[in-house]
Amino acid sequence: MLTLEGPAGPVFALAFSPDGETLASGGAAEQVHLWRPPMDAGVLNAQEGGIQALAFSPDGRYLASGGIDRKVQVWDVRDNRLLTVTAPQLHSISAIAFVGPGRVIFGIGERTAPVTRPSTLFLIDLPHGKARPTSFGSSHGIRALAALPDRRLAAWATDNKLLRVQDINRPASKPVVLRHDCRSIAMSNDGRCLAITSDWEMLIFNLERWGEDRGTTLGRHQGVVGTLAFGPDGRTLYAGDWKNTVRVWDVDRGTERASFTWPIGTRVNAIAVSPDGLRAAAAGDSGAIVVWDLD
Repeated sequence: MLTLEGPAGPVFALAFSPDGETLASGGAAEQVHLWRPPMDAGVLNAQEGGIQALAFSPDGRYLASGGIDRKVQVWDVRDNRLLTVTAPQLHSISAIAFVGPGRVIFGIGERTAPVTRPSTLFLIDLPHGKARPTSFGSSHGIRALAALPDRRLAAWATDNKLLRVQDINRPASKPVVLRHDCRSIAMSNDGRCLAITSDWEMLIFNLERWGEDRGTTLGRHQGVVGTLAFGPDGRTLYAGDWKNTVRVWDVDRGTERASFTWPIGTRVNAIAVSPDGLRAAAAGDSGAIVVWDLD
């Protein structure tokens, strides 16, 4: 296990580059921090109030961030230059992902209160496009978002407990009504499974039967589950909770493989798994990030 000591304060977002060499982190420290574990690779331009969401493009060229300042920043990380900054939205940027090589999808919302706006979900076409509302009728705050760029597929949950899986090139799909708040979403790379948090539990959906499958409970933690990440095999799910525990789940068998408690604070806020499956990272509310090898 390797510990990366960043600035003090919670870390809310982690993202590995597609080649697995670079880890981006962001949180209350108001900057995007780049790491090439174990080396510190520097910081990108600050965002006032802090970072809440990060995503690399599938080719590794772009890094998108969003946060409390209600703006999305997109960096060309190969040239280390700021590519675009959106105009401020009406609320914080709550979630962000890529739905193509140069297309960003992001949502707005607040951690502490529901949001209702004419639109809460937006798209940006890079390199110089402006944020525009999607046509999918999302008008409540976006709590969680995940995407498969190669398939142009996105999934998001709103603060009025609606979950939608959507091909962004098709008409709006019918949402699933959830019983509990969803704080994190993960999609397996093979497009087979969708995982969401549901208070102290996780629900697994079969995407091949989307609309029919109502979700299967995978397992239960000892605290609220706040973050999820699939391993590249699509059968391993990493879940972090507010009891500072990371649990590793076998999705097909519905069993727990392992659990870890890391020195990162009292909550696990973010988990990322490198696309090559060689290592994972977790961060909490202390500012420290742990990186460990996967067997």
